[in-house]
Amino acid sequence: MTLNPSDVLDKVASIIAERAQTHGDYRDTFQMTADIWSAYLGTPITPVQVCVLNALQKLARDQNSEDCNPDNLDDGTGYLAIGAAIQQAKKEGG
Repeated sequence: MTLNPSDVLDKVASIIAERAQTHGDYRDTFQMTADIWSAYLGTPITPVQVCVLNALQKLARDQNSEDCNPDNLDDGTGYLAIGAAIQQAKKEGG
């Protein structure tokens, strides 16, 4: 079965919704991660940067593996989508 990009986005949206049931609200999780990373690194990290860095880690895993694991690209897409949502909410004052 060949997926088109909108199928992949639908799949990723489903994964994000499923993970919310397991891990809680992504806004809270990424803010907490940003706070922890900021304290550890001694420099401010934003939730959007957490999303981008997580996506980059998934890309590194994809490049470091001999076998293509679609989960890496799906997860990276999800992290970037979450980052976009956080950034848009911030822009809109939320």
